[in-house]
Amino acid sequence: MRPVPRWPLHPAPREGEALSSWLNRAALCYHMEVSDLLEHDLGHGQVDDLDTAPPLSLLTVLSQRSGIELDRLRGMSFAGWVPWLLDSLDDQIPAALETYAFQFSVLLPKRNRKTRSITRWRAWLPRQPIHRACPQCLNDPANQTVLLAWKLPLMLSCPLHGCGLKTYWGVPGRFLGWEDAEDAPRTASDAITAMDRRTWQALTLGYVELPRRRIHAGLWFRLLRTLLDELNTPLSHCGGSAGSIRHVWEHCGHPLRAEQSLWRPFEILAPAVQLQMLEAAATAIELIESKVVRPRGEQAALFLTEPQSGFTNGLPAKVAKQEPVNYWQEAVKAINDAVVEARHNPETARSLFAVASFGRRDPESLERLRATFAKEGIPPEFLSHYEPDGPFACLRQNDGLSDKF
Repeated sequence: MRPVPRWPLHPAPREGEALSSWLNRAALCYHMEVSDLLEHDLGHGQVDDLDTAPPLSLLTVLSQRSGIELDRLRGMSFAGWVPWLLDSLDDQIPAALETYAFQFSVLLPKRNRKTRSITRWRAWLPRQPIHRACPQCLNDPANQTVLLAWKLPLMLSCPLHGCGLKTYWGVPGRFLGWEDAEDAPRTASDAITAMDRRTWQALTLGYVELPRRRIHAGLWFRLLRTLLDELNTPLSHCGGSAGSIRHVWEHCGHPLRAEQSLWRPFEILAPAVQLQMLEAAATAIELIESKVVRPRGEQAALFLTEPQSGFTNGLPAKVAKQEPVNYWQEAVKAINDAVVEARHNPETARSLFAVASFGRRDPESLERLRATFAKEGIPPEFLSHYEPDGPFACLRQNDGLSDKF
């Protein structure tokens, strides 16, 4: 078989760049349209959406043409962000919304959450294409990169320049028009910058540093999606947390629930409403971390610093009598936290499986354990071809807690 010739010219992909953006910049090197490059040079006709799930055959020939690793090219599409950003590209999975957005809680206790059922849903993927980008990036002839994250209702600012994103028309490098073209780029608020910095950290590093501890990227995206839905909850369903929800919306300067009268999933809201929701989420995180708002959700503590002993003028403050530490409850909490992270982190899943399978050597016992992990929402493929022998088989949760293993 004859080797596929390399392109003499092609730009290097930028961190976080969308595949369509990179292909457009490559086509510009040869004064071609992307469609012509795909059809006449790469042997592919019309590709519906380069940024969702490009064909493996296309990625393979792109890798041969450019010398860029196949995994990196796949990571320039949403398919490469499964299962971190979204559980699946399949939009007909039963209870997908409940599994993704409602297993955690930040502002509201879970008892205030109404069960939602919706068909044809995928996390973060909008119903209509989004054309928003950083003005400074696209006005720079040497850059003109569109990040994949900007094609989602996920970020409000540019991680490089710190300015707010704007809607554009046309194709970067060919024809470009801006909404409100007369307005100069605006610096994003501190709250938005902080939230987007964490999202960018999740996308590029695979983890996020929160005040309490480092968390996996998959947990960050699900916490953020949970928070967005909490902020869209009618006050009549919020119980004692209604005041906190109202305060967040008042503080960010937008109408309550962005003037939504009926609940709809975030992904199908109008773009202008999505932007207000994201700004409210950034405001909520800021108010939680500054202890202005008192959150009642189970995962809210992740946004709070560890409690510290008080000191006054260098002298220890009066310390209240502390209750004895219940180490059993601490162990149970650690297991529960590990189960949550194992749903999105293969390494954690394998480690937890090793812990849970201590002393289990017969195939039937291991198979039952795999079924238990699957029931807890841990993907079976995380444990494929893995035969462990780990501890914790004897651990049983009591004090009203469910038995994980």
